[in-house]
Amino acid sequence: MPALNHQLNQALIDADGRYLTSDELRPLETYVETYQKRLMAYQTLSQHSNELVLEALKKFARVHPEIIKRSGKRCQYDMAQVLRYISLCILLDDEFMFRERMMFWLDTMLRAHQKQEACCKAYQHLKEVVNDKLPAQVSEQVNPFINIIFESMQPYT
Repeated sequence: MPALNHQLNQALIDADGRYLTSDELRPLETYVETYQKRLMAYQTLSQHSNELVLEALKKFARVHPEIIKRSGKRCQYDMAQVLRYISLCILLDDEFMFRERMMFWLDTMLRAHQKQEACCKAYQHLKEVVNDKLPAQVSEQVNPFINIIFESMQPYT
């Protein structure tokens, strides 16, 4: 697991043998300036992820009880994993890592089992729960990652 996000790591690789320019240092400054906000989001998610997932799946079960009956435990596990990855990617400020590691796995699994539509509905419920239960400064950091899931679940054209 990298200690820095993809953008910062790449800047360090590109600057091998020279000093970083002012423009190249700006992302590092932003990274440091936003750390406390990202840490708070990470800690909030780590404390509340199980209840967020369970509440989202309860809402989903009202519409799709057959899916929950058949695959509820797997849905709970997968959604908890995704939320854990979201929290880590928020902490690291690394959308690239989320797309490359989590979405590659999630997209492959859901397409293989043809569960994109149901997944979108489940994550829509998760987004609602996140917006209802978490402070706005946390949900504002989580929602872009959930939107990436929605983008990924669109049919190929």
